[in-house]
Amino acid sequence: MPGPRVFTLDEANELVPALETAFAQIDTHREQLRTLKIKLHALEMIWGPELADDACPDHHESRSLLNQLKGEESAIGDVVQKLNADGAVVKDVHAGLADVYHVRDGILVHLCWKRGEPAITAWHHVDEGFDSRQEL
Repeated sequence: MPGPRVFTLDEANELVPALETAFAQIDTHREQLRTLKIKLHALEMIWGPELADDACPDHHESRSLLNQLKGEESAIGDVVQKLNADGAVVKDVHAGLADVYHVRDGILVHLCWKRGEPAITAWHHVDEGFDSRQEL
C-alpha cells in the first residue's frame, strides 16, 4: 500500500481553491444540520416520548427530519472523503483546518492551511497541530 501523497509547496497551493470550496460546502451542510436539529428538538419538546409512536401526528415528520439529518451528515463525510482522496488531511471542519504532507529539510511534515488564507504559509511536524505552526 502506498504512503500518503507528498506535495510540493506549489502543488499544495494549487489545492487551496478546492479547500475553500469544500469548506464552503461543509458550512452549507452544517447550517442545514443546525436547522434540522432545531426543528427536531421542537417536535421532541412538544411530543416527548410520544413522537416515537406511529400514532403521533408528527411521527412521520420526525422520521423525515432524522433522515435528512443523516443525509447532511453523510454529505459532510463525502466532502471530507473527497479532500482526503485529493491528499488533504482535514483537521477541523468547524475551524476550516487542513494539512497536506510535505518534505522539509528531509523530514516529513504537514503544510498547514486555515480557511481564509490565500496560500499556505505555515508548517508543523506531523505529530503536532495547529498551535505548533511555524512560518515557511
